[in-house]
Amino acid sequence: KQDDGPKVNDPRLLPDKFLQRTAKVVYILEKKHSRAATGFIKLLADKNSELFRRCAMFSPVDHRVPRAYVSLADCPPDFVTRPEDYSNMLFICRIVDWKEDSNFATGQLAKSLGQAGEIEPETEGILTEYGVDFSDFSSEALECLPQSLPWVISPGEIAKRRDLR
Repeated sequence: KQDDGPKVNDPRLLPDKFLQRTAKVVYILEKKHSRAATGFIKLLADKNSELFRRCAMFSPVDHRVPRAYVSLADCPPDFVTRPEDYSNMLFICRIVDWKEDSNFATGQLAKSLGQAGEIEPETEGILTEYGVDFSDFSSEALECLPQSLPWVISPGEIAKRRDLR
């Protein structure tokens, strides 16, 4: 059977359900993300490349953050000779650049957190990624707290509150 109807070559004439919306980023007005990520460092796979002598690969725990090249100067001194010692060590990396023609961002190691799987390093990594200030309270803030310890909430105050324990 031959169809003599009009041929639809113009996508604007197609119903929306047949179209896949696409876009292209042309400019970033405001950077919302802290550009810090928690992850692991490892040596590059191609041992003969020039990049292998200068950089390591940072792989973030959060898959939404891109992998990044980090300078070997930022890495621990014995990382190149003993990379297996750092295979389970968490690091904080800040993304400093991402060239248009590169598959990977460029990062700078900010801090070594500790072993993966331990509470303190994991917590510090999450708080740093989301820009949460977790430094100690100032002396002014601590002075506002009750000084006589142990401190308990009075029964009258407990009656006024909703217990979420």
